[in-house]
Amino acid sequence: MAISQVQNRSRGPSQEYLLLDYLQRLGRNLAGRMAVHVHLSRLRPQNRQDHHIRIAAATFEGMVNNYEGQIFVLSNSDLFFICKDAAIEDIDAAIMKVRYLFSEDPLSQGDEEEDLARFCTWYNVENQFDELLDIVKSMHRERERKARLAVASDQGAQKAKGSRKALDPEQLGKLENFLRRADLSNLMRRQAICAITPGSSAPQPVFREL
Repeated sequence: MAISQVQNRSRGPSQEYLLLDYLQRLGRNLAGRMAVHVHLSRLRPQNRQDHHIRIAAATFEGMVNNYEGQIFVLSNSDLFFICKDAAIEDIDAAIMKVRYLFSEDPLSQGDEEEDLARFCTWYNVENQFDELLDIVKSMHRERERKARLAVASDQGAQKAKGSRKALDPEQLGKLENFLRRADLSNLMRRQAICAITPGSSAPQPVFREL
């Protein structure tokens, strides 16, 4: 029984890496295999939350078990499903279920061939293996590039945060001396303290303070 590759995308190897590794391990055992790339990354942001993607991926779980299938949830929320000896009608039925899940999104609307092509891309793995492998390699490289950028950005933020150290005694002493010599007169003003006395309707100044 095949095991689904759906997993927490924030842990372990990336799904792009697992997909590439899976294709490379297939070698030439390609007969009867089909692949479908479901472009959920093209959905509107509010329609591709994690729980939406999990539900969509679960649509293929039955086929994973019945047709030596593998389902990969890519970092951009796309789905990649590969199976063996599955009827085209069964694959198409699963895709239609996913389209129905997002029926309110523009990506899932329209019944023309170009509308369906925007939603998913089909591959005959046996006949298009080299093309498919190149596409997945490109996905993996892009995923690794973004991961490196994210790490560099995080390290930069940590470095900037770490550079803001607490003042040591010497620095505190210098700050105290600076404040002692600074002319703060233009930052201060006097104000009157007033009182209202019996028999007087207007406030009477009592003294002035800084």
